Amino acid sequence: MPDLEDDDAYVTFSSLENHAPEGWRMYTHPRGSIYFRNDRHKVIVDEDIRIPTHLSQVESLCVNRTQQGLPDYMEIYMAYGVDASMCLFMNHKQCVASYDVAKVSAGSTVRRLPVDSLLRFRRLYWNFLTHHPSHRPCHEEGYREAIDALSAYYHDHLIDGSRSVGPFSKIECEQLLEALQRARDVTGEIMPSASSMLGWILRDVYSFRTGQRYGQITWTEMRTYRKALYAAPDISTPESVITKTFLQIIIHGPFFGIPQTYLAHIKKASEFRGHVAGLRQSWEAYTRQLVQEYSDFILIATVLLSATVGLLTVNDIDSITRAAAPLSAFASLGSITIGVFFVWRHQRNNTEVPSSFAYLHNARNSAFGLSGHAILLSLPPVLLVWSIIAFAAAALAYSLHGISINSAPAWVVLAIFIVVFVAVTVGLYTFWTIWRWQSQDTWWRGLMCWSRSPANR
Repeated sequence: MPDLEDDDAYVTFSSLENHAPEGWRMYTHPRGSIYFRNDRHKVIVDEDIRIPTHLSQVESLCVNRTQQGLPDYMEIYMAYGVDASMCLFMNHKQCVASYDVAKVSAGSTVRRLPVDSLLRFRRLYWNFLTHHPSHRPCHEEGYREAIDALSAYYHDHLIDGSRSVGPFSKIECEQLLEALQRARDVTGEIMPSASSMLGWILRDVYSFRTGQRYGQITWTEMRTYRKALYAAPDISTPESVITKTFLQIIIHGPFFGIPQTYLAHIKKASEFRGHVAGLRQSWEAYTRQLVQEYSDFILIATVLLSATVGLLTVNDIDSITRAAAPLSAFASLGSITIGVFFVWRHQRNNTEVPSSFAYLHNARNSAFGLSGHAILLSLPPVLLVWSIIAFAAAALAYSLHGISINSAPAWVVLAIFIVVFVAVTVGLYTFWTIWRWQSQDTWWRGLMCWSRSPANR
């Protein structure tokens, strides 16, 4: 007669009978995969031991490993399949795992480990728990350690902002802390999803700590290391002297230095601080800014094109106006066409992280690197500037058409043009340089000091 207590117990996937060989038990991962555990020999295997050949290989290994007399808090994991002789030994009391059982068999042995070995053994253990969370409850110390680590990363984001290099973003820390607090309230019970998530968090934490040499260097060394991380590495393709000179002539000549702004934008958008969420945020800000700027340029170019076409409809215009006005129209059309295409492409791929990686990779490894890409990005505003210059020349030529150069109206027109030109030039120069720190000495004072120096007498 069946036991009434067992008959009333809730049936889980792991409690199904006739799904594992005798002496073995099948467990189901939250994502649906299965693994097997032998309760007597404390051996865990991922291979399908329902296949007789796999079962015979595993049982022969179990007989050999049982002779080592492992305590109850330790397990053996056949990490490389039934054909491999190397096994991973788990110490659930200390939350460490190693391929050498002598290094993790007791707490006294673990205390004598070097820091880098302890980091590696903890990472191996939590990686094991990520994929095998269903057969035993998680250690309470794991929740405490994960909550403390996530809190530290969250505080690091508050202190360093975008310069933080933690393995989790600020939003991820908030969400994971909330989930861990809920899971911690029911500790002592087997919760596979919570254990798997905890293992995933601590695996990344210990991987990050290994890279940071956690617990091995002083604060001075750590500060130097972090400063090196804050400085964005230059992974662009090296450019020859001729290429650099050519690009600088293009940027500061016909392109009026405008590509420098876009070069700074794309360098900032390509900085990777260790987590994809930060790169995605930088990418979205970059594309959103480009789309907004290009939209404004398209509007201005459209208005300028209308004014240019209106000027061309006038019958009595001179040859200079007739030559400059089409140039202005063509430049406006180019600015509008390229701007519309850039808006379409950047807006379409605004939130796709794989597209951003391809975009940045291709931009860095193009023939002229990021500088050449910045030149292409600056085409809409550069063409707009040339359109304005051509329209101004056409308007000036049209105003002076039919007027004697020695007459008063001609001088009035020229005077007004010169005043407007000087005001525009001063305004452009001022607001081009105002965003950078400037010396208190004006340029002519520096020139006077240079002429009075002993080396120049």
